[in-house]
Amino acid sequence: MGTLFTKLDTACYGRPMTTTSIIQYILLVLLVIFTVFNFYNLTTGKKRRKAAQNEFKRTLALLEQDAMKVVKKEKVAFETKVGYMNDQGQGILLTFDKEHELLGIFLSGEHHIIRKDEFVSAKQRYEQCDGKKITNIVVEVETTSSVLTIIFGTREYRPTGYLGKFILSDSEEFATRVTEHLRPPL
Repeated sequence: MGTLFTKLDTACYGRPMTTTSIIQYILLVLLVIFTVFNFYNLTTGKKRRKAAQNEFKRTLALLEQDAMKVVKKEKVAFETKVGYMNDQGQGILLTFDKEHELLGIFLSGEHHIIRKDEFVSAKQRYEQCDGKKITNIVVEVETTSSVLTIIFGTREYRPTGYLGKFILSDSEEFATRVTEHLRPPL
């Protein structure tokens, strides 16, 4: 094998190939591979992010159409709308009506209207598995008549990982918004 490199290097440069020049060639090849991989990841990553944004907008638009039907039927006015997605690609639309002191939670095919006097609490819950991962991330909205469970994450996530942090912060924000709207701080 050493004679092949020596013959190639001698043919190209007129001098025998040394260990340093072999390392330089290996590093050059690795750099080219790394650059090609990053370029591919950059172009496909943009496409995936754009597709995810479009899916998010489409899902929330469908939920907003459901909300508009409820607005007409119930004669309420939702001034503020906040959208979320869970890890299964299902949308969650949270809407607020400050005048009537109520909020609406819209999921695919169902909706829940919660009035201030019915509200008890909203808490984020999750299960710990393997000591390092979390799963079944939900927000439980308790009313005087029932407990509504909103699913944010079903798979296992590291709480320090990107997706784990994102899902935890979304679910915590959801619970906080519900609580602050129906039980404003003094």
